[in-house]
Amino acid sequence: MSVTFADRADQLCDKLRELEHQAEEGDQLFYCAYLLGLLGLHSSVEGEGADEFDFAFEGTLKETLESEGVSEADQQQILVLWQSVIA
Repeated sequence: MSVTFADRADQLCDKLRELEHQAEEGDQLFYCAYLLGLLGLHSSVEGEGADEFDFAFEGTLKETLESEGVSEADQQQILVLWQSVIA
């Protein structure tokens, strides 16, 4: 059975909230909060499939990081966190 995009966003948000509660440094909290905020916006997109959602969201994430002028170092750390959450 295929998962909806909304369900996948919820799954990923749950994982990020766990990581957020375990975070011991400000940067990690920022990275989690950044992803949680963007996932909240993206969860209303219609579609099905976990892999499809992950692929679409990652494209949006990269575009958003670039357009918001997030530093290269922070972009890299956010993408590393994203990859660990979807793994």
